[in-house]
Amino acid sequence: MEYCDYCLKHGVKGYDFSMDYLIYLWGLFPEEYYKEAGVTYTPAEIREVMSNRLPRIKRWKQKINTAHVLYELIIRVQEYINRHLFDELILDSISQMAGISKYHFRRVFKAVCGENIGLYIKRLRLEYIAFKLISTDISVTELVYHTNYQNKHTLSRAFKSYFGCTIPEFRRLHSNASPEGMNPGHITPLIKRIPLMRIAYLKQEWTEHVTHDFTVLWKQVLSLSKSYNLQSNGSRFISLTLDCPLISSEEKVRFIVGITIPTSFSVPKGFFTYEIDAGEYAIFHFKGLYHELNRVYRYIYLDWLPTSGYTLREPYTFETYLNTPEKTPVSELRTDIYVPVIRKKK
Repeated sequence: MEYCDYCLKHGVKGYDFSMDYLIYLWGLFPEEYYKEAGVTYTPAEIREVMSNRLPRIKRWKQKINTAHVLYELIIRVQEYINRHLFDELILDSISQMAGISKYHFRRVFKAVCGENIGLYIKRLRLEYIAFKLISTDISVTELVYHTNYQNKHTLSRAFKSYFGCTIPEFRRLHSNASPEGMNPGHITPLIKRIPLMRIAYLKQEWTEHVTHDFTVLWKQVLSLSKSYNLQSNGSRFISLTLDCPLISSEEKVRFIVGITIPTSFSVPKGFFTYEIDAGEYAIFHFKGLYHELNRVYRYIYLDWLPTSGYTLREPYTFETYLNTPEKTPVSELRTDIYVPVIRKKK
């Protein structure tokens, strides 16, 4: 056997785990192991079996447990790219920052992210521009200035090549998204300044099995909350979408799922930390099924925002969940959507 179920042919899936953490994960969710293997074990038995089997699998047979280290490295590179998306991003400099050769870096990056770094950066840039086009009244001239494209013609050619339509056509296609500006659930936002929030999170990268993989990550977050009694101490479940679901294809939308934590909390193995900036947010309270949220986002970005007197700030939009499907009828699920905004200058 060369690769376990959590590996693809290149040894890495959309998210990657170290051997130790994978053993811990199977023991935490024995029902997932049963789905894959068709054999019922107790958590202790699963961990014993995995401890014997995994070191013999090709990717770990030399007992060099580097997978998780490389995944963390790529996470740091992605964060750097997000902060400097329209700066000059040179492969030599990025691989040097990562501390590995550019040839090895290219292989690792593609294995984790599902596409090579050049296409990844190009996609994020153009999808960011597309989001600005449908959520603001920014002009193409302003976009050229802020995104460092050489001129309007260069930007227009790149945009049409990627989206298959011109910039004006794209804007028309995404205008008046809700019939007659229909407000789903008659949502009126609350404009409020919130303090900095610290979260413990897991990240979902590209995947062909969005629902299954998203569920696995949420189970880990729920287990973390239960183990440390976080929710009863005021912590909230939270997710950030790092791409716009109205633009990015489903399998490439990057998610962060997690729970808010105190400053002094030390996150356990396998989790990362992220800080959501303090600032002003438009908070939309929604009650209903999660699959209806996409309709709400269409209303927020394409109908409410253009006429609201506000424009978007750079931090990510995020959601907090006031209850969970485990204990609540799906029609009664309550979600707060936080959209970072700033009042338009007159």
